[in-house]
Amino acid sequence: MIPKNQQGMNKILLFLILVLVSLSSCQRNEGERMFATALNLWENSKYDEAIQNFVALTKAFPEHPLVDDSLFWIANIYEHYLHEPEQGIRYYRSLTRKFDQSEYRNRSMVGLARIYALKGNEGKQKAILIYEKLQKVPLDENDWIKNQVHLAQLYLESKQFSSSRTALKTLIMKYPKSEYVAKAYHKIGLSYYQEGKHDLAEITFLQTEKKYDYSLTSLTSAVSLADLYEELDQLQSAIDVYQSILKRLDKSEMYYHLATNRIQKLKLRLRKTNTG
Repeated sequence: MIPKNQQGMNKILLFLILVLVSLSSCQRNEGERMFATALNLWENSKYDEAIQNFVALTKAFPEHPLVDDSLFWIANIYEHYLHEPEQGIRYYRSLTRKFDQSEYRNRSMVGLARIYALKGNEGKQKAILIYEKLQKVPLDENDWIKNQVHLAQLYLESKQFSSSRTALKTLIMKYPKSEYVAKAYHKIGLSYYQEGKHDLAEITFLQTEKKYDYSLTSLTSAVSLADLYEELDQLQSAIDVYQSILKRLDKSEMYYHLATNRIQKLKLRLRKTNTG
C-alpha cells in the first residue's frame, strides 16, 4: 500500500506534468498563430511587419519547431524583397549555425553563396567554398546539378579555368542525360576561349554545335565560334558560321536577325580589309 505522503507527491508530480504539457501546447499553438500571421503579412507585401512577427516567434519561443522556418523566411524576405543582402547573410548564417539538421540548412547555404557571389572577387571565393562544401553532402540530383553549374560558373568568373572545366566534366560524367549537359559542353568551350586557348575553344564549339544541332545551346555555340573567328580576323569563317545559322532558322527568330546583321557588318569589314 502506497503511503499517503507518497500519494500526495505523485498527485503533485502529475499536476506539474499536466501543467507543463498544457503550457507547451499553448506555446506551440501561439507560435503557429504567429507564423501564420507572418505569412499572411508577407502575402500582402507587408514585408517589414512579416519580419517582425517571424523574429518575435524566434525570441518568444526559441525551442518551437517553426524557428528554423522563421529564420529562413526572414533571410529570404531580406534578400529577395527588401534587397538588404547583409541582413540576409545574418539570418542565413544564424540558421546554418543553430540548426544542423534543418531541412532549410542546405537551402540557406545556397542563399549565402548566392549573396556572396555578387560581392566581388572576395565574395566569389566565399561562394565557391560554400558550393564545394555543399557538393560533399547528400543532395538530390536536381539540387546537385544546379549547385555544380553555379560552382563551375564561379570558377569561370574567377578565371579558375581548369577548375571550371573539371566541375563541368564531372557533371557530364555523373548525369549524362541531364538537360544541363549541353550547356556544360558550351561552357567548357567558353573556358578555353577566355583562357586564350583558341584551338581547343574552336574544337569544343564545333563539337557542341554538331552534337546539339537545332538547339539553343547549338546556336549559342555557333555564335561563340563566330566571335572567336572574328577576334582572330578570320572574317570569312565567321561569315560562314552565321550563314549556317540562317539555314536552320525562321526569319522571325531573334538569332536570324542577329546573324543577318553580323553578316552585313563582317562583309563590310572584309571588303575594307581586301581593298586596304
